Amino acid sequence: MRYLPSLFILFCLGFSINLSAQSSPVGEWKIMVPDRSQEGAMIPLFVTIKADNIYWLDFGGDGNVEGTGKYVAKGNQMIIQDAEGSECTGKGIYTFEVTDKSMTMTRVSDECEGRGGPDGKMEFSRR
Repeated sequence: MRYLPSLFILFCLGFSINLSAQSSPVGEWKIMVPDRSQEGAMIPLFVTIKADNIYWLDFGGDGNVEGTGKYVAKGNQMIIQDAEGSECTGKGIYTFEVTDKSMTMTRVSDECEGRGGPDGKMEFSRR
């Protein structure tokens, strides 16, 4: 019986470590976006979010990095800013939620019109 508090503490510690690992946006993601060259067509956008606060964008999944940017994630909020390959380099603030298989980013504010789509919500699947 006296081991019960210790087991409870270990359980809580393990649970919080698991939650923090799942809440990280770091990883490889995919989202479908409108193709600028073909009206009504959609293409995959592959996003690689690195632990060193940078991200890479690969439009169409051809293996070429067409854009880069920087991000800062704190709690459930992420500030993103495209650096290269984008028409706009303004900052965007999004809340985000990560699961084992997906990440949802919801716009709070964004200096770049159109980023985040008309609804301000981006739904990624893990690659």
